[in-house]
Amino acid sequence: MRIVFFILMAIPFFTGLATAGSIKGTAKYSVKFEPAPAIETGKFKKACGDTVPEETILVDKSRLKNVVVTLSGKNLKGKNKNAKLNQNKCRYEPHVVAIKKESNLLISSSDPINHNMHTYSFENDPINVMFVPNQEPLEQEMEEAEIIKVECDLHSWMTAWIVVTENSFYAVTNQHGDFEIGNVPPGKYQLTAWHESLGSIEKDLTVTEKGATVDFDFSHLPPGK
Repeated sequence: MRIVFFILMAIPFFTGLATAGSIKGTAKYSVKFEPAPAIETGKFKKACGDTVPEETILVDKSRLKNVVVTLSGKNLKGKNKNAKLNQNKCRYEPHVVAIKKESNLLISSSDPINHNMHTYSFENDPINVMFVPNQEPLEQEMEEAEIIKVECDLHSWMTAWIVVTENSFYAVTNQHGDFEIGNVPPGKYQLTAWHESLGSIEKDLTVTEKGATVDFDFSHLPPGK
């Protein structure tokens, strides 16, 4: 009897997983533009290299990297998932990191020189911390959803973005502009794609058991929007 009861209780759980779909898509930017030149590091070249890349708009064959895609709708929460942000060769890696609120961000530095990480936030406690070589990583809870700019007070070119989301249904586009959000229950939702320079695009969509495909074209949005 106990075995039968367990099986009956488990059926709704496995059924829910079986009917969840994935949202897949691509972020596009087909505007012709000259890529920004690499940034010279000046007196820091021994530790940083002669130059570091400018990462605001990264496009490969009209595909846009570092777009954060978030889902909103009924009863979406999901599990907390920690994320990492590293200071490496005088750059923040990754340049854009997404993390669900109430999760922890592990911040570290791999560099042989000092950095002073400085965040500009309104909903979360600001971070203003000096990182020295071989320092232990800093673990910071991201309590509320918001978009946070990150800078280094010692190296003006070092910038990054922390996107704190309401739920765990999010993705960041890769170097090919692709993204995928998995295990989405069927239903109607709103999908938002955000880029640090090109702004945001919102779309309504319906997810079925087979999932959904949504593309975002940022070509009509001027940089700095």
